[in-house]
Amino acid sequence: MSLDLQGLKRIRRADVYKNGTLAGELSRLDTGGIRFTYLARYLAEKQVPVAFSLPLMPEAVETPHGALPAFFAGLLPEGHRLTVLKNAAKTSFDDELTLLLAVGADVPGDVQVVPAGQPPSEPEVLADASTPAELDFASLANSVDRHGLPGVQDKASASMLTTPLATRGQRYLLKLDPAENPHLVDNEAAHLAGAKNLKIPVASGRIIHDRNHLPGLLIDRFDRRPGADGRWRRLPLEDGTQVMGLPPAAKYGVASEEVAMALARLCIAPVVASRNLYLQFLFAWLTGNGDLHAKNLSVLGTEGGGFQMSPMYDVPCTLLYGDDTMALPIAGKTKNLKARHWAEFAASLGLPQRAAASASHLALKAASAIDLAALPFDGSPLRGAERELRFRRHELEQ
Repeated sequence: MSLDLQGLKRIRRADVYKNGTLAGELSRLDTGGIRFTYLARYLAEKQVPVAFSLPLMPEAVETPHGALPAFFAGLLPEGHRLTVLKNAAKTSFDDELTLLLAVGADVPGDVQVVPAGQPPSEPEVLADASTPAELDFASLANSVDRHGLPGVQDKASASMLTTPLATRGQRYLLKLDPAENPHLVDNEAAHLAGAKNLKIPVASGRIIHDRNHLPGLLIDRFDRRPGADGRWRRLPLEDGTQVMGLPPAAKYGVASEEVAMALARLCIAPVVASRNLYLQFLFAWLTGNGDLHAKNLSVLGTEGGGFQMSPMYDVPCTLLYGDDTMALPIAGKTKNLKARHWAEFAASLGLPQRAAASASHLALKAASAIDLAALPFDGSPLRGAERELRFRRHELEQ
């Protein structure tokens, strides 16, 4: 596999598929840049754009210094997973096309990127979770993974190691406890369960254990659906940075209002989407999740066409690890938020006052039902988190 990955550096052109149809091409420029162009036939047939930030047009999109256009850069894994991939390919983080070619046959959504002339095919999954007691989660953490799934990021929830898994009839991610953030699996599992009380879509997950009794959080991939023909149906999916045409590094660099409005206006029911986003941000504050950044919010294609908000994901309490700020500012603030800031945020999304009040009550109820003391934390991290969350909830109740 290593030799195969290293050979990707020599590939000059890559084919870009959209929902199984050849749509365009990525190519290396002699200047060191990258060019994306649509195929003339794809344009003539007025097919669906590859991404919101790449409208159908004959002009090429060029980016300098080995960087991919923002949408494609957003398909790459992050953090630890990207480092493992870079080392296996013997390349640099700047060589984004090589890194994308390594994982491009299975990335989030319905786009695939493969070497020119090679039809896309599903890469082998890293492990089969149908018998978790036979797995060794520790060995999976540093294995080369040919699936481009988002993973390790700077803050707690994103520092999870994310691994694709397949069991009978479903596609999964497996999240493991990183050494620097203990009990993250139990933490996120509890908050995913609590988020279901918001009555909006939430990623499904369950805890499994390997042969060494290590826990892992098995998350259903919501961008995949089994088709009637036995094949997997890929649903389009774009996160906030991709929708806004921003590179992944900008995920902390936008305001909550900006990313919420950018996503909501793409949905079939923008008002419903705005309420969904208000609930997600408020639930994050009330549960101490300081990692709700622009890549942790996405729109998902529906079976009938159009987009809606994707299920919630990456929702643990990062306050337990000392993170006491929001990832993105609400009404200009990332901490010490008051009820008036949430009222201002709701108004910026166009939520009527009564709808915002009802949503706030729902978020409070859902957040309050989560018992941090039931998780394997104790001492000052637990007491400090409980104290801060009581303050936040009391502030909103006022």
